[in-house]
Amino acid sequence: MRQFLPTPSDEPIYWLMFGAGGMVAGIVLPSILVIMILAGLGSPDLATGLLNFEQVKGLLGNWLLAAMLFGIVFMLCFYSLHRMYHSTHDLGFHTKLFWFMAYGGAAALAFITLGLQLLIYFKLF
Repeated sequence: MRQFLPTPSDEPIYWLMFGAGGMVAGIVLPSILVIMILAGLGSPDLATGLLNFEQVKGLLGNWLLAAMLFGIVFMLCFYSLHRMYHSTHDLGFHTKLFWFMAYGGAAALAFITLGLQLLIYFKLF
């Protein structure tokens, strides 16, 4: 008797990243925003406060914070564009073009962010 095994799929990986992006959008991003707003309220002047340009560049010069920020941006890009892709799918657009635009756009936005972070890390910006 022949057993029928399910065919392997890459869909669980997409759902894992979608779920992680939803968690980042729902929990991590609001807490980061609250911390940044509270830090920005410490001084009315952006040139001398906790969130001035040199302070932020110094924070992004740390490789661990830069890697965490890349992960946050990657998950948020993937989450939002995955949701947009499935919205177009629900509206009746079933072409591969939307798939490439959604996931390619998420990858492009994430790696543009990575490139900017590397420029800041190596002090080229």
